[in-house]
Amino acid sequence: MEQHQLWVNFSSLNEGNLSAAVLPRLMAEMVDGVFGEEPFDLVLPSDDVWQTKIYYKLVEKQRLEDASEGEMWLQQEPITEPKLHDWLIQPKKKQTECSPPIRNTIEKRRRKEAGPGPITWTVSDISKAACILAQPPAPTTFDDEQEMRRVYTLIYDVFRHKNVLTQALNDIAFFHFYPELEIKLPHIWLLFYDLYHRGFKKRETSVAALAIKLFKEVGVWAVEAALWEWRTKLAAAVARLRIKHSALSLSDLLPTHLRGGAGGGGIVTCWINLKKVKNTLELKQQIENEFNLTPVDTSRPLTPSTYTWDKHCPHIVVFHSSLRSALARSQLIKAHKLVVQDRSFCLGPATFYKHVTDLELAGSVIQTHINSPRTTAYLATILSQNEKIKKLMAFSAGGRKVEYEAYLSRLGMTNVAVFADRLIDVSPDANYMEEVVAVFATPPNSYSAVCDPIDLVCSRGGDLTMLEILTEAEENEEGRQRVFRILDEQRRTLRFAMSRPQIQFVLYETHSGIDAENDGMIQRTVKEVNKNAKLHHATLQGKLVVQIYPEQSLEINNNNEKSDENEQKTTESVKLSMDSDEKLFENIPVPETDIFDVPILPHLCPSDTSCINYEKEGCFLALLQRKQVIRLDNKYMIQMAENRGLFGRTSSSSTKTKGGKTARKKQEKEVKQPPKSKRRIKDLEVARIAAPTHTFLRHTKDCDIERCCRCQLDEDEMKEKPSIYRQWWSETTRHLIALRSNLVRNKILPPPRKNSKIDTKLVIDSFISNKSRKIDEIVAKSRGEDQTSVPIFPKLKLTRENRSEKVQMQLPVTMVKFGAL
Repeated sequence: MEQHQLWVNFSSLNEGNLSAAVLPRLMAEMVDGVFGEEPFDLVLPSDDVWQTKIYYKLVEKQRLEDASEGEMWLQQEPITEPKLHDWLIQPKKKQTECSPPIRNTIEKRRRKEAGPGPITWTVSDISKAACILAQPPAPTTFDDEQEMRRVYTLIYDVFRHKNVLTQALNDIAFFHFYPELEIKLPHIWLLFYDLYHRGFKKRETSVAALAIKLFKEVGVWAVEAALWEWRTKLAAAVARLRIKHSALSLSDLLPTHLRGGAGGGGIVTCWINLKKVKNTLELKQQIENEFNLTPVDTSRPLTPSTYTWDKHCPHIVVFHSSLRSALARSQLIKAHKLVVQDRSFCLGPATFYKHVTDLELAGSVIQTHINSPRTTAYLATILSQNEKIKKLMAFSAGGRKVEYEAYLSRLGMTNVAVFADRLIDVSPDANYMEEVVAVFATPPNSYSAVCDPIDLVCSRGGDLTMLEILTEAEENEEGRQRVFRILDEQRRTLRFAMSRPQIQFVLYETHSGIDAENDGMIQRTVKEVNKNAKLHHATLQGKLVVQIYPEQSLEINNNNEKSDENEQKTTESVKLSMDSDEKLFENIPVPETDIFDVPILPHLCPSDTSCINYEKEGCFLALLQRKQVIRLDNKYMIQMAENRGLFGRTSSSSTKTKGGKTARKKQEKEVKQPPKSKRRIKDLEVARIAAPTHTFLRHTKDCDIERCCRCQLDEDEMKEKPSIYRQWWSETTRHLIALRSNLVRNKILPPPRKNSKIDTKLVIDSFISNKSRKIDEIVAKSRGEDQTSVPIFPKLKLTRENRSEKVQMQLPVTMVKFGAL
């Protein structure tokens, strides 16, 4: 994911995001190109190497735990369970019906009025918005979160109307008379939008002097003076645009998806920072006393004098929308005891926490992308209540890693590790990846379903790039490339998370209403990963014909006609086998631990029903989980020990008969008897003593027929010993594979052509990129004069039957003198 920059290149401002009508169609067209048949590293939980590695780590972990415990268990008193009396029997709780979503009681209907709307910003807000829109942006501080919200709401409205404002400026040829102001186009949009909302009138006398002072400090006073001088022509240009399109206001000239405004009229949700608040009852009393509020049940609507607790997400308080300003100025927010966060960004962490707890997984968890540091902090604070979860690792912080770490440190989060790199760029063999059991996948998306974009931008620390993306509406090449990058990032993130054997489930979250990013992405990725798992097992079971010689091959054989015939036969057999791979995969037995499924989401509702409408909440969640979850605990270690035969072999007399009790008695009697191994040893000793000797056989049989055992053993070894030439071919093949991989890694050779059906790794003929360039010619350059572009690779050394050793020998030397000729 690209680093979130605080300023953008405004020369390409109207090139970018696509309208709500074009974006779904474009994503549906491009998603097929994203899902190619490229190979990827997939390690399955049934892999013997991985199981052995995990087994030894669990054994070492258990050994350390046993050593640390010592003899403390002897000092513990036995826990006696109380007797269950009549007064201790608790009746089952009745299943309560889920109440409707929390809403405000006062809902003002917006009347459609002609002209601009009311002004909700101040002169100070305009100057701070101008600082943010400068190139590069000037440092800006805010008194509280409400002021930050007002400033970014103003910028959001300016960005929504930028195309209409630009059209009005071009109609009167404004830049023809003021060409020096063209570099300050964002400032012109800002002050033009403010002038339109003032009705092209003067500012109030009480703020006129302050406006002049602030605008001169920021450097936009020249823009203010030029717009005021051309106010009459600007007003006429705006009026002509409205008359031409029969629009009552400028908002009616915008695309449909940009007419809604910034939102923020709903409820205000805050989550409790458990790192700062130790007693929830004291916090509750403080809220009621400071804001003079009364708690109500979630079934009742909110009023300006009431508040409630969210029943779906833990540790979340819900307030009326009229309290937003008071909350932003309160000490609870400034001391980080309460953190304002939109509810749609809390549903994912709450679902992830509940599912990790229900599965009783132990280890570390991952968040793939920090879409909002407040969301990461909320996930960290609720995960701190689970003792089995050691750490939360958040990736893709980019250049804002230090900023995110400082924010999380101010909130008191100690169980979070922030990484600047993307998860897909991390080595799967990293040490911190070994204990990861679950992944919260939050890749970049179109955010087309976000209800309150200002809350999203403020929660990201003031991300101006996000405002640019959410307010653009033209289809162009840059927008298409961004859509492709988004889909590719989503696919690669899911595929990486599902390719690690220790990861048991992935919770996928987007804030988009487009199917290509939601269900379409999930179904395609699950199908791709499961297909590769079945392909792996089909290869192990010998049910898949692997192409050894592809179409472009080295002509090793001198008989070109025979090699061409073999090549055609091989390709035809591979095509026939891969054409029917779908039918073949259906009959391949695959362990349930290697297959992913898409189960229903865990219910957050207390009534255990799916009462949350995620579409209305502006959030999409999908659970990708293994059909059989592996818990890397003591039980799994014991199971692995049984599979390795450390507890002995199970008796073959496990077949049950109708008389089950008699069978158990027989087994008990057999256990009491002395072990059979002693009798078996005695029998072996008697058989060895009674066996005829070689001398006896030599006297009783013909001498010509009798063979020496040592000679016979040497002959058998010669027959069983593989040919040295076959061994040479194997070593040569492995050397060429390593050589070609080295050349491709150093970008000397292009990557091999990907087969549309199967990833053939052990292919001798794919060692060159084309027929004109051969490996031996390339490697020869590394040992010549040009040694800079081609890396030196060790020569091939074939093994010999008898290794030659250097021995020092004394040779007599006779000095011979020759006479002159």
